Amino acid sequence: MSKWGALWGALPVRLLKKTCLVEASSGCLPVYTLTFSNPPGSTSLGVRTDHGDVVKVCVPEDYRPILKNHYSHSQFPQAQSYSMSAERPGEFDVTFKVYPGGHCSGYLDSVQVGETIEVFKRGRALQRRPGKHVGIIAYGVGIAEAFPVAKAELEKKDAEHVKLLWASKTMGDTFWHEQFSAACQRYPGRFSIATILSSEQQEGFLHGRINGQTLSDVFDASWRTAHGEENEADRDRVRFLVVGTKKMMDDTEMMLRQLGYHWMRHSLLRAF
Repeated sequence: MSKWGALWGALPVRLLKKTCLVEASSGCLPVYTLTFSNPPGSTSLGVRTDHGDVVKVCVPEDYRPILKNHYSHSQFPQAQSYSMSAERPGEFDVTFKVYPGGHCSGYLDSVQVGETIEVFKRGRALQRRPGKHVGIIAYGVGIAEAFPVAKAELEKKDAEHVKLLWASKTMGDTFWHEQFSAACQRYPGRFSIATILSSEQQEGFLHGRINGQTLSDVFDASWRTAHGEENEADRDRVRFLVVGTKKMMDDTEMMLRQLGYHWMRHSLLRAF
């Protein structure tokens, strides 16, 4: 075990399968799902998807990416946070995008089936605040965290409707279409998804970038919760979750605030 693994209490997990969701191309970065076994003697990592817990992947100290100009999204480059995109008896998934020169994403991409990496759970100390109407907004590969949260909400009885808004560049960057269709069929009338593409127009999809009007059209218009609408009284029971970069999240929270949804009152997951 590495010194970082020993410091953080990381456990070994073995890569069982690597599935390509988005092929690398001139316009798209590749996206993969890695399926790992649970640590030896453990039935689960104890990650609470519905509370925003994450899996921390430990990068070996001697790992050197092929590209010289590498970077990490984490302030601790030896341990990067990833959402657990699925969990099944004996195994779990991590879905990630490979960024050019990405330190941890490059490391994960280099792991071969049968090899072992070190991971640990990190709780975010967030409290779930259930609501009648739940809106989840995902930017890019943030869908890997957003959709599991949406499914977790649907498995509970609090929400009458869960609406997922996914912002992507092109259709080629999207994936999990069969899973979305399965969720719509399993939860008829309770789950729906809208996708907005910024770099191309496709029939049946929104086009452009998310703004206040987009949020109003996708959520308030769907739930009839805008001021003066028939379900205005339900506004206090509307909850939102935004998954993306810090700037994307901050900008979206500002748009929601302008619609009357202040984050302290309407966040699905919040640190108290």
